[in-house]
Amino acid sequence: MTNTVTINDKNIATVDITIDAKTAKEAYERAIKAFGANVNIAGFRKGKAPSNIVEKYVGEDRLKAEVIDRLFPMEFQKAIDDNKLNIAFRPALEKYEFNVGEELKMTATVELKPEVKIGAFKDVEVEYTEYKNEENAIDNELAQTQKRFSTLEKVDRAATDKDTVVFDFDGYVGEEKIEHGAGENYSLDLSNSNFIPGFAEGLVGHSAGEEFAIDVTFPADYHEEKLKGANAQFKIKLHEVKERILPELNDELAKKVGKDSLVALKEDIQKYIDDYAKNQNERAKSDAIFEKIVETTEIVIQDSMLDREYEAIMQEAKASAMQQGADFDKLVEAEGKESVEARFRDEAEKRIKNSLIVEKIAQVADVKIEQQDIMEHINQMAAMYGMPAVQLFEELRKNPNSFAAISQQITASKVNQYLLDNNKFIAK
Repeated sequence: MTNTVTINDKNIATVDITIDAKTAKEAYERAIKAFGANVNIAGFRKGKAPSNIVEKYVGEDRLKAEVIDRLFPMEFQKAIDDNKLNIAFRPALEKYEFNVGEELKMTATVELKPEVKIGAFKDVEVEYTEYKNEENAIDNELAQTQKRFSTLEKVDRAATDKDTVVFDFDGYVGEEKIEHGAGENYSLDLSNSNFIPGFAEGLVGHSAGEEFAIDVTFPADYHEEKLKGANAQFKIKLHEVKERILPELNDELAKKVGKDSLVALKEDIQKYIDDYAKNQNERAKSDAIFEKIVETTEIVIQDSMLDREYEAIMQEAKASAMQQGADFDKLVEAEGKESVEARFRDEAEKRIKNSLIVEKIAQVADVKIEQQDIMEHINQMAAMYGMPAVQLFEELRKNPNSFAAISQQITASKVNQYLLDNNKFIAK
């Protein structure tokens, strides 16, 4: 077998493969035998028809196609390995010439990944913005714990900005009622309101049984066009004012959270916020070094790669909108088609660049994936999904692309750790 490769300026490689006459003929004869073992030909027992009869029955074109199907993947892979081609997409067999007893010639085209002129990625000094826990972080977490186990009790007084109130409301812009702008027995935590600015503040100072109106102005960037910047009035009937009663911060509360004591709860919180800070700083370091590498790396990505990635992002966005019960076309219309396309194009370019850079670093730094890495990753996935690892492994085997995706994830993780271990990070 011989092969030659020609690469054009669009990173499309033309691969010409020649297989000697003897090998090609043997493959053709094997195809006849394979078909002969499985076809029923009148006058012959299954699998017993002579080769010339099988050849005539099946047809030379079909037999040649079978030979190509068997030989092309293997011989193309040899051509890829021999010429060290970094392919971006599956190959296309453009043509072949095959006369039994003569050489078999095949011509395929395949898109290659662009050349990556990688910037410095080792022994680099990188500044990153350090994350630090607030001095009262533990107290804040304890306060949240108290709030989770708090109770609401009715009080006979005017509402403060820390209370919860229950009320009816009916909204108007001028004389026109606001669509979906009414409600009954609505409960609102005045310290954590999701209403438009001024609404919660308008409830403060009123008591149960009062009826009054609140004048507000919708934000200029409100999601409903006709309400943007509109002056509105909400008629209110206040039913209840409730005060939040916090439990005491003691061992009893800690046991409700699953800890033996308040001391143990504080230790657990301390570990959580320390781990959180560490993870945030690891991420900040990773982002900083990778951003620096991207800035100093040269990659010219061909349009075909960008088009495929753009389409993949588009399909992901459509699927996500469908899962959330949203109309994708309306979302695009609201943002603007040009804006969406530009954003998706930028994301496509970023994804491709990041992937190529990770691949290049893994190659240069000799980052390897072992079988144990894959199994550990599958075990982690199985634990996350709450299923046996063996079952997940069998599910993954049904999709050949699953293991390629897992390998990419492991490679990215190992490259990230390599970058963290081999560069100097300076907090700012």
